Amino acid sequence: EADLERNVLAALESVPLDAIRRFSTQSLRFTDAYHRGLNGKQAAWASKQYRGHRMLPETILASDLETANLL
Repeated sequence: EADLERNVLAALESVPLDAIRRFSTQSLRFTDAYHRGLNGKQAAWASKQYRGHRMLPETILASDLETANLL
């Protein structure tokens, strides 16, 4: 058990905090997209399109997806 704890702490220390934050933010955008009913392809597009935002804007669902030919 002590070895496991040491290994987990060493693994966490080896990953830069900035990378953890970026992954967390992108995961939040994907979760928000799925919650709004988007499929995987639409969620990936929206996550990339709105990467400067923590959550997707309310107006994304209809017009933006139609413009990107994702509906």
